[in-house]
Parts: sequence; structure tokens; C-alpha cells
Amino acid sequence: MVAAYKHSSHHRRELEASEHCGYFYCLAMFGPAEITLWLNEEDDGTAQCPLCCIDSVIGSASGLPITREFLGEMHRQWFNEPPPGE
Repeated sequence: MVAAYKHSSHHRRELEASEHCGYFYCLAMFGPAEITLWLNEEDDGTAQCPLCCIDSVIGSASGLPITREFLGEMHRQWFNEPPPGE
């Protein structure tokens, strides 16, 4: 989970190379073109979710499984609470 977390910031190039992205706060999944909010743009950018505006995005180019189950585990790990809908 710690290694996966490193893919959730300063990752604009990785997200742009991804087929899809997952948001481990709200568990939404979208294509990278739907990301319009970025933090730290001068330092490769950190995406914010277009729905919840939280910077908890991981792209498929990371090699990580972008599934509801994986995102739910990330949510439990980093937000210390059950994921939405559970």
C-alpha cells in the first residue's frame, strides 16, 4: 500500500499515459481526460478527483490494479475508515 501511495502524487505524465484512473477516496473511476483539477502543476502535477476534489488518484499506467476492491483497500489504509458504500 505504501508503494502504491507513491503513485498518487506528482503523477501527471503517468496519468496522461493511463487508460483509466481510480480515486481511492470516493472510489470513482474515469478516463484521464476527465481530470481538470491539478495541484503542484510546476512539479509534474497532482490530480484531484472531478467528483470529490480529493487528491487520491492512481492511474492504470502505474501497473496497479484499478479496481473497486483495490481502491477500497487504499481508502481503508489512508483514510482509516470504511470506503463509501460499505
